[in-house]
Amino acid sequence: MRKYLFILITILLVFLLAACGDGESEASSSADWPDELVIGVVPSEDQTSVSPRVEQFAEELSEELEVDIEVFMGTNYNGVIEGLKNEHVDIAFFGPFAYILANERSGAEVFAIGAESEDEISYQSAFIVPADSDVQELADLEGKDFLFVDPASTSGHIFPRSAVIDEIGITNEEVDAFFGNVSFSGSHDASILSVINGDVDGAAIATDVMDAMIAQGQIDENDFRIIHSSDDIPRGPDAYRSDLPEDLKEAIREFYYSYEDEHYFEERGINGFYPIEDEAYDVVRRTAENLGMSPEELLN
Repeated sequence: MRKYLFILITILLVFLLAACGDGESEASSSADWPDELVIGVVPSEDQTSVSPRVEQFAEELSEELEVDIEVFMGTNYNGVIEGLKNEHVDIAFFGPFAYILANERSGAEVFAIGAESEDEISYQSAFIVPADSDVQELADLEGKDFLFVDPASTSGHIFPRSAVIDEIGITNEEVDAFFGNVSFSGSHDASILSVINGDVDGAAIATDVMDAMIAQGQIDENDFRIIHSSDDIPRGPDAYRSDLPEDLKEAIREFYYSYEDEHYFEERGINGFYPIEDEAYDVVRRTAENLGMSPEELLN
């Protein structure tokens, strides 16, 4: 009897030690996690506060990680990039070129891309004009009022600027003078609406934003025309600070890849998050290099 009792006690001790060990492992794995994480976002159109869907996403991520999550709204891409550099922002969604700048300046590490499917992770830059405009091609925009989106916008500035250089046969320094007036709207939404309302003669925008606005009934595709489109561009990725703990980054990735909120996806014009590697954005790097300008010059 004592023999069986000894064996039973030994087995119980083994289970207890194993349980304690697991607890210590979990505690040690999250001991170096920050008490709070900050998600950086860039507002769209006339947005003045963080959308309820983004707030909900942050709350769900907070519950999953058991870490407080705050949302920081930057005034533009550069503000979010600087936030990452100064460790005031930990996770952010970027346009492709803005990600390259964030990677170069702030050590941002790409980990997810929002898309319709894993095989449809690209979009295009398009030049649009009002439906009744007499403009038929890029050359017809000479002397016209034109909108880019943001100096760091891939589809709203970098790719269309390169297209003007190639199609018109001018230098980068001559691009602004080609148009009658050049402005930055701050968002693709605002540029699209400005064209539809007749406030400008043309604009360069992202086709994924345009498609999302059409799908949501915000605009009618018959209110404008596309006169030029770019080659495929990888969609904007989500990235985090590369110096975050590895197990924390893994937990963040798992949350993104398994996220299924359709309303949040609809707001971003995607169907889910998929893995992506840094080299996918080399085409964007090459396009920026072709302009012969440094990132600082492109932002000014």
